[in-house]
Amino acid sequence: MLTSPSRWVLCGLLLAGTTINYLDRQTLSLMAPLMREELGLNNEKLGLLFSFFYYAYMLSQFVVGGLIDRRNLRTSYGGAVLLWSLVGLTTALTSGFASLAVFRILLGITEAPNWPGALKIVSRALPEKERPMGNGIFTSGQSVGALIAPLLILTVAQAAGWRMGFVVVGLLGVVWFLVWIWYTRRPEFAAIWPPVPLGPASASYGAILRSKSFWCVAVITSTVNPILYFNVNWLPTYFNQQRGMVPGSDEMKWILTAIFLALDLGYIAFGLACLRFSRTVVFSVATVLVAFASAVPWAVDRPQLIGLLAVSNFGLGMWMAMYLTFTQEVSRDSVSTAMGLLGGTGSLAGAVVMWVIGVITERTHSFDLPLYAIAGAITLSWFAGLALQRNRR
Repeated sequence: MLTSPSRWVLCGLLLAGTTINYLDRQTLSLMAPLMREELGLNNEKLGLLFSFFYYAYMLSQFVVGGLIDRRNLRTSYGGAVLLWSLVGLTTALTSGFASLAVFRILLGITEAPNWPGALKIVSRALPEKERPMGNGIFTSGQSVGALIAPLLILTVAQAAGWRMGFVVVGLLGVVWFLVWIWYTRRPEFAAIWPPVPLGPASASYGAILRSKSFWCVAVITSTVNPILYFNVNWLPTYFNQQRGMVPGSDEMKWILTAIFLALDLGYIAFGLACLRFSRTVVFSVATVLVAFASAVPWAVDRPQLIGLLAVSNFGLGMWMAMYLTFTQEVSRDSVSTAMGLLGGTGSLAGAVVMWVIGVITERTHSFDLPLYAIAGAITLSWFAGLALQRNRR
């Protein structure tokens, strides 16, 4: 086991990698209001583009988890970050819907190793009692990315055009890769990187799929992930079309920042809460908080709207970190394989939901129905969590 400073620095690098992961995938959603006229995009086409990413992401995750369990973790994880950063960077060359669709598919394929790889590294680098906190730290990269994306990407777009936004985010990943290769070459990390030897200790796909725990977590990821994807992909368009905010304005940047800060705090709160309370208590409280999102359409003023979205995203952050901890326990030896299967399942659900939201909002000119559906989805996650806890006992 690593020394305490080294393992937390490693978690910090995973946090940075996950942050870049979400910056890359969120660039399109933030730029969409600025790109619509030049590239001829409407909500239905945007929904398709979001779906293309998640379909590719889903198919890649089904395969990549097993590959990571059989490959050197240092090079497979670091190489994945470099590849998706280069794809994000070259998206600046897009000339229309077709080329943008190709770049989104490539981004989905190359971003898939992040979660299986990071979870595997945490499970090897940290003792069991510290893993929820480690998961909370690196998982918070989702919301850190979402938090800084409006300020970084929209500021760059205002100064140099939307294409430069893709370039800047892609270059961040290249810099991260150089730091990763330099820091993780130290001898104390050597025991973390070797692949799992083939043998009875390594769970097969069939063994994982026969597990009751797998199917409970599959329900959770199929309901929780689409809620997160809605916040990341559709909130800028929702604010523009239904709340009348100017695309790329300072107002939109700061509102999105506040909402995703709450998501980030939820990740960290999960790790701290698990030290004092049972998991059932933690995810029950998180469920109540997320259900507040169903009240968003009734918000009549900006402070009320921001408050409701912040509270629900705080609960969502707790749920996301909880789901990853559950995933590590589906198969303790083949963590990446289990995460790949579960992540692929969640991404498939997310891809379908992103497309459906695009169709619904284009035809109804309203986001009310998707927002109301959040309460039902998170309640289903709560029932699955209770079943999982009973199965563990």
